[in-house]
Amino acid sequence: MKVATLGCTYKEFLACKPVEFAGNEGATAALRWLEKTEAVIKISKCAEEDKVMYASHLFKEEALEWWNTVLQATGSDMAYAMNWEEFRQLVERKLCPEYEKEQIANKFLSHRMVDVDYRGYTSKFFEYARIVPTLASPEPVLNFCYIWGLISEIRDIVKAARPRTIDDAVESANTLTDGLVRTREENRKKELAQKITQGFRGGNASNNFKKRGTGQSSTVPFCCTCNRKHFGKCKGYCNFCKILGHQEEDCRRKKSTICFNCGEAGHFRPDCPKLVKPADNKAKPAEGTTKKNARAFQLTTQEADLIPDVITGTFLVHNIYAKVLFDSGANQSFINTSFCQALNLPLTTLRQIYTVENADGNSIHIDKVL
Repeated sequence: MKVATLGCTYKEFLACKPVEFAGNEGATAALRWLEKTEAVIKISKCAEEDKVMYASHLFKEEALEWWNTVLQATGSDMAYAMNWEEFRQLVERKLCPEYEKEQIANKFLSHRMVDVDYRGYTSKFFEYARIVPTLASPEPVLNFCYIWGLISEIRDIVKAARPRTIDDAVESANTLTDGLVRTREENRKKELAQKITQGFRGGNASNNFKKRGTGQSSTVPFCCTCNRKHFGKCKGYCNFCKILGHQEEDCRRKKSTICFNCGEAGHFRPDCPKLVKPADNKAKPAEGTTKKNARAFQLTTQEADLIPDVITGTFLVHNIYAKVLFDSGANQSFINTSFCQALNLPLTTLRQIYTVENADGNSIHIDKVL
């Protein structure tokens, strides 16, 4: 004789927010639904005779159609009289078929960590292991499979540590992966700093560019295509940014340039065809005080990342941190006046005054050099 035990009501069961199940999400989703439903049954303290009835009322769509056929075939009294283990095996046989388990078994055996995606690898590994427990037990076998799927940079180190449990192996892999990410980032910064340092050892960056671009060195061969000296096959010369390696129509700087007068791309405000320039009736300055015109290219951080000839970063200048933009196509370098005061270095007056026009159309006069 079966004695009924006191348990929760269906309303109290639903108050624990169990998850509905449609039955078309695959074997992994079916196992997750069973695990979540078991947790709700324990929390709500559901009676043994009510577990199958309450859980089956969470079915919908394809799962509900299948359960209705079970009720018709066996009868509702016999179906709801099943214990939870029998109900679980019935659901697994229907919603976790053998052919799908075989596919997941192949994925489990061939599962490998991609680059430094430790979290994605570990999550999928245990997901596959729950579906094919025969391949993931006992624990030493699970340890071996997990370590074998790690990337080569950390696999041998984790293996040499001889982790006793799978938790030890996971923790060791996590620590080593974080260290590998930091090491790669440090090496990348060192390589960038070395490139910048090597570029400045030979002198001013603009002088290096002139020697490379205009061919002042006698050892560089003369190119009959662009009428300049350079090594290798000629890739063209840009008349817009004055840099070798591409044509003007392929210039990324020209495409990202916006005119502040008409708003169109491809030219600056002084070169705008829609700009009406007033007649210049001013007298020319005396010799020795002639103003030199120059243009400053204004770039955002995102635009600088798109241009291969421009490097941005924070560097030490006379033991003071400064945000610097290196452009191999520039022939002059400018710094902020407040930064000049922080350097505490003497300024020299120029014989000629430079008039620099910014991208917003405003002009400033430069008469000092650091």
